[in-house]
Amino acid sequence: MDKFKEKFEAEWERYREDTENKYPNIMLLGTSGAGKSSLINTVFGQNLAKVSDVKPETRGYDTIYRGKDYGNTVNLIDTAGYELDQGESYYREVKKIISEGIEEGPIHIVWYCVPVTNERIQEMDIDILCRLMEEPSIRKRICVVFTKCDQDSEEGTKAEALKQVIADKVQFQVKSFETSNVKGLELGLKDLIQWSANAIENEDLRAKFIASQMADLEQKRSFAGKIIATATAAAAGIGATPIPFSDAVLLVPVQVAMISKIIDGYGVSSLASISEAVISDVIVTNLGKSIVSSILKVIPGIGTLVGGVISAGVAGALTGAIGFAVSEICYNNVKKFLEGHPVDWTNLFESEEFSQSVAEAFRMKK
Repeated sequence: MDKFKEKFEAEWERYREDTENKYPNIMLLGTSGAGKSSLINTVFGQNLAKVSDVKPETRGYDTIYRGKDYGNTVNLIDTAGYELDQGESYYREVKKIISEGIEEGPIHIVWYCVPVTNERIQEMDIDILCRLMEEPSIRKRICVVFTKCDQDSEEGTKAEALKQVIADKVQFQVKSFETSNVKGLELGLKDLIQWSANAIENEDLRAKFIASQMADLEQKRSFAGKIIATATAAAAGIGATPIPFSDAVLLVPVQVAMISKIIDGYGVSSLASISEAVISDVIVTNLGKSIVSSILKVIPGIGTLVGGVISAGVAGALTGAIGFAVSEICYNNVKKFLEGHPVDWTNLFESEEFSQSVAEAFRMKK
């Protein structure tokens, strides 16, 4: 089984190199005081004031915060507030960025922030929305985010009034979400995250967005479930023509891609501020050992069995069980961390808990 562990570590390095520094680009529009910083804090668990310490690139009306500089997996393009006499120049700059993107690639989603506390929408905001929504390529990437909705009435009358203004004045239907940065008052925050994820067409970039957001753990778990299902089917395909136990390494590329996407999906490296070196040298080594230990546990005698084979059912069940164990351990520990409890990130997959989780899941899936 040493061959399995060596292959696991090599495939991990290759996979990480292929996906390095590819992040989705999120643009935030709205006047000064629209609640953009608070929205970022709530969705990504990032304090924009601290993010600003990385000396972002500032151009014209926008400031770019690159995820690689502040330990996250999204690039944020934050537009500065504007003066009422800057309407045309502000619009041209905004449209140029949305149309042409930034150095790292196109703008994937746009959050147009409108605070309900103002109880009105500036005519300039309406004008910009109308003109942007006329562009088919841009239209599907823009939504309105009503911020500070904790200061709305219990019936949400302020937000409803603003929605009606947009419906009356903007020719095309604009998706909108009510949000609040008050803990426990979620409103439409999870719906905003779901819409944003779906609006990002590239699968890898969508995964990076889901990894970056810290407001909806169930979204992460659901995403992990889809990754596991895909990997399980791929592994079963490899085992469709039964392979010898000695060729179990054929499953490694599928399992490594699955595990890496799951760990990234939960944002473990961002939360823990773990360097890629530590992930590769410590976490992956422990994980490789734990998987070998799990295989030995769920398939007794694998090391001595002569002529034994791994069938499609076993290959799929084993891969699914490993994915389930990784997902549940990530889910439970990220939840602990967000609740303020200490987590030993480097030893997540070293414990007996991992092997037991794999064994239990394997029995259920087999």
